[in-house]
Amino acid sequence: MSAWTLPASAGAFWLGLLGWPMTGGRISVALWMLAGIVAIGTGLALLPAEAGGAGPLESVGLVPAAGSALERIAPPRLEHGRGPTVVAALTVLLGVACVGVGWGGFHEHRTEGAFLARLAPAHVEVEGTLRTDPSPGTIGWSAVIAVGRVRWYGREVAVRETLWLDGEDEIPEAVRGDRLIVGGQMLVPDDPGFASSLLRRGIPAELRTSSVQRVGPSTNPFMRAAQGFRTFVGRSIGRLFGPREAGLLMGLALGDDSRLDLAVARDFHATGLGHLLVVSGENVAMVLGPVLGLAMLLRLSRVPRFLLGLGTVVFFVVLTGAEPSVMRAGVMAGIALGGMLLGRPRSAAAILAGAVLVLLIVDPALVWAVGFQLSVVATAGMVALASSLAERLRFLPRPIALATGATLAAQLGVTPILLFHFHEVPVVTLAANVLAFPAVSPALLLGLVAAGVGLVSVGAGRLLAAVATLPMRYLELLADRLARAPIPWITSHGGIVNLVIGLATVCTIAWALRARPRLPRHILVAGALAVPLLVWSSALSAGPPSGLVVRFFDVGQGDAALVSSPGGANILIDGGPDPEQVATELSALGVKRLDVVIATHPHADHIVGLPAVLARFPVDVLLDPGCADESPIYADLVQAIADEHVPVRHPRAGDSLTVGDLRLDVVSPQGCWHDTESDANNDSLVVMVSLGDDSVLFAAEPEEPAQQVLLDEGMSLGADVLKVPHHGGATSLPGFFEAVHPQLAVVSVGPNTYGHPVPEVLDWIAATGAEIRRTDLDSTVTVTFEGPRLLVESAV
Repeated sequence: MSAWTLPASAGAFWLGLLGWPMTGGRISVALWMLAGIVAIGTGLALLPAEAGGAGPLESVGLVPAAGSALERIAPPRLEHGRGPTVVAALTVLLGVACVGVGWGGFHEHRTEGAFLARLAPAHVEVEGTLRTDPSPGTIGWSAVIAVGRVRWYGREVAVRETLWLDGEDEIPEAVRGDRLIVGGQMLVPDDPGFASSLLRRGIPAELRTSSVQRVGPSTNPFMRAAQGFRTFVGRSIGRLFGPREAGLLMGLALGDDSRLDLAVARDFHATGLGHLLVVSGENVAMVLGPVLGLAMLLRLSRVPRFLLGLGTVVFFVVLTGAEPSVMRAGVMAGIALGGMLLGRPRSAAAILAGAVLVLLIVDPALVWAVGFQLSVVATAGMVALASSLAERLRFLPRPIALATGATLAAQLGVTPILLFHFHEVPVVTLAANVLAFPAVSPALLLGLVAAGVGLVSVGAGRLLAAVATLPMRYLELLADRLARAPIPWITSHGGIVNLVIGLATVCTIAWALRARPRLPRHILVAGALAVPLLVWSSALSAGPPSGLVVRFFDVGQGDAALVSSPGGANILIDGGPDPEQVATELSALGVKRLDVVIATHPHADHIVGLPAVLARFPVDVLLDPGCADESPIYADLVQAIADEHVPVRHPRAGDSLTVGDLRLDVVSPQGCWHDTESDANNDSLVVMVSLGDDSVLFAAEPEEPAQQVLLDEGMSLGADVLKVPHHGGATSLPGFFEAVHPQLAVVSVGPNTYGHPVPEVLDWIAATGAEIRRTDLDSTVTVTFEGPRLLVESAV
């Protein structure tokens, strides 16, 4: 059998798991499994006899019988005349895929029919172990708990199932591994999206908590040791390093983002360095390498070396919370250590495939985990491409060529997945990862050594911490500078077609680089440069429009709009409720900088997306009402403004700004409101943006009192285009719309429970003769001023 058999089988099983939802359950799980077993048996029967009597490990590539060092790192190139026949191979792979479909169906049925889900909507008390640290949300907190016992209505049953905890009180003082007793109401989510998300994680229901009691640490001695180590190391790190560096080191070493500075996190994500803030296979290698090196120095024999390495891997997996990427690396390390124990060479491709198969059989829900997907494709990219790319970088010093080849290979692997899930990839990530590579290991290892030494001697620990701070500061500075570099982003609207094309393109590149004879270099370079142009939409360049253009982004129940002028001016009004969406939209449009950002008022549906915008784009000035607000969401924005050193102004009615060829007039407020139904809404900045005779009134959320002042003061409100106040809610006056008398009124609105937009308000707007567009129906609305008329385009 070919060394590609195991990797191909892992891919087929993966596709089978993904394929179960597409079948709609029309064929039973038993039939899928039976069909798969029959197909595998038939394919194996069709295989030609192999000479040499290769063993089962050799036949699938886990233990190659021979080969050069390079062949042990990457699978051998395909050669004609070897391996199973095409028919036999395809039959086996089809069988594996069918088994995957059946296994996915079995997992889904088991999760849907879980005992805890059948208890809903009863009030219960569960006892179990936290699988994740409690994390704060917009309201309350959430966590995942592995339940061991459940009590309800005087009955008690032992179970082994998982629940989603959802609490509205203060976050409990507990960490993963702790034992809890939690009371509350068992629910199966009504929201189909949330229910599907839980189902894909193998979680059958949620528990709306009413009481949480920490019983104690884990009863598992291994887990308890990991908890103690994490606590001691965390305290030592906090004592020796400054807040920013302590949070960064906790992220680098343990994937613990609880102390991570938000500005650092935004910069790392904006440059494609976010993977450094979560534990990954790289961390496993960094920890395991020194341990095995110590074992060699101590001249330990093969079995003790294997046990020490395996124990280190298991301990690290438990320590870091068994993140999908760490589990993948841990199982790979276990297989590799097993090969070391046997004293036989290993194939990285077969080890990766074996790890993927083992993990997907044990936990099929991993197939939907984005972290697991990225970890696997990044590793596969390095296995298939790193050596070939490094060979073509001979003009660089060998260490730099290897690091660059590995970075390029991993980035090629993850790009289709990133575009599918997150719709964007910063082009600067290649340079960022290459430049960050020399500092990551020193920052991590020196930081951990400093923390360990600090437990014995604070003075010596601080000395080492000072040295470890240097590479950390370098990483922070690198991320900060590159985050706002005027370099375009590759963007995509996602979709399965783009994903398939992207993965096929990566496979083609891998084949071309490994082909014999090699393709000419100029063809490879041209193909690589054409990928983002032909496969994904990319704002590689974007010039100013010929006329005034306003884009009202579809951000759901929230507001965000971009004004662009022929003179190149860009004004962003609000950032929507999603932390990343508006920044992504701006990247897709090729925006390089923003002259003005306006935070109309401190409500989440208007400002949550602004910190990411400030992290990515240079901003000349930010305008906000400047009225008192103590919400944590507004505090995050204030901190982001300070981190990015953005000047802030608090204008009042009558103030005007010239922004390139645009004029910006502040219409409201005259001052901060007090004791109204919603002071924050009435404090909203209402601005008129105009270019010559073309004008747009952005009426954020002023309610009746603020609108009445505008009417009483006789403010000039007439505009060609109106951004309707408060998502079309019943908080406006009909006279306000009459005073504006727009040609076009845009309602920025999404699914909501408030009844927005209110039919009566829409009637008032229609009575002025205005055309009405809604982002919930039309998606993003783009308005282009072409002389006396408006060109209105919808994204749907």
